[in-house]
Amino acid sequence: MKHHFDIFTKPIPRRSFLKGMLGVFAVGSMGVGRGYANTSSSNIRLERVTITIQNLPPAFQGFKIGLLSDLHSSPIVPKEHLQSSAELLMAAEPDMIALTGDFIGHTFRFPGEPYHEFDPQYVADIVDAFSGLKAPHGLYGVLGNHDFWSGPEAVEVLVREFETGFGVQWLRNRNVKVERGGDSIMLAGIDDYWQDSCSPGDALQGLPPDTVRILLSHNPEVNEILYDWQEIDLILSGHTHGGQIKLPFIGAPFQAGVRQRKYMEGLAWDGDRQTYVTRGVGHLVVPIRFLCPPEVTLITLV
Repeated sequence: MKHHFDIFTKPIPRRSFLKGMLGVFAVGSMGVGRGYANTSSSNIRLERVTITIQNLPPAFQGFKIGLLSDLHSSPIVPKEHLQSSAELLMAAEPDMIALTGDFIGHTFRFPGEPYHEFDPQYVADIVDAFSGLKAPHGLYGVLGNHDFWSGPEAVEVLVREFETGFGVQWLRNRNVKVERGGDSIMLAGIDDYWQDSCSPGDALQGLPPDTVRILLSHNPEVNEILYDWQEIDLILSGHTHGGQIKLPFIGAPFQAGVRQRKYMEGLAWDGDRQTYVTRGVGHLVVPIRFLCPPEVTLITLV
């Protein structure tokens, strides 16, 4: 079952992009060198986040989910940066790893424009950098808008190489049961919110009642098309880069593909449903992060 509204499924308008890029020029006037340094591997932060979920099964008390998103493997995000993020996460010993899209791509795609130029080398860089990723309860992934904007060949290569390279299980509008110590939770995932193939109805179909449900969605604004019957406890997302650029006293001048600022980064609430939005590992358009360092996340469920 698909639920779409055209305004949500289109790439960001050119006017909004140009308005947002004023933030880049503002950063330039404040010191590009410092902003560039914020993108370096030494500045990746491990954010440790504790999230309370009602009715969490006893065996999942303290369950740790590693979250990696928005790698943007490209000429401006080198393999060494990606490898540092993987090493940082593995040192935290996650029980499960979630990968929430935008693995490649470093430019915007405006409506009516062709797909990004796809270079399989940047997929190979991720596979090399993430070859050491392991977790006792598996690695799961969903695709982001930039992955789809890179074209069908890119999606095919990503899916195949991640599966064979480091064992990712793709949750493309489907769900799986995660079991631990005799208890279980349900993990679902969807194609990117801006794609016609995005289908929360399919992803959540057949879930047993009274079970903890976690959804992987690249774009956190999927919250706007979830209905009461699609009960979810926690959504894990990326997409925004936390704005990538923040200005003192102002915050992020560019809302990075979301309309509600509550979805820019960190934990947001929609009724009882929680959404965690990571700032992501890579960067987009320009190799600059300002007051918004790259993030690797370790979420502990209690």
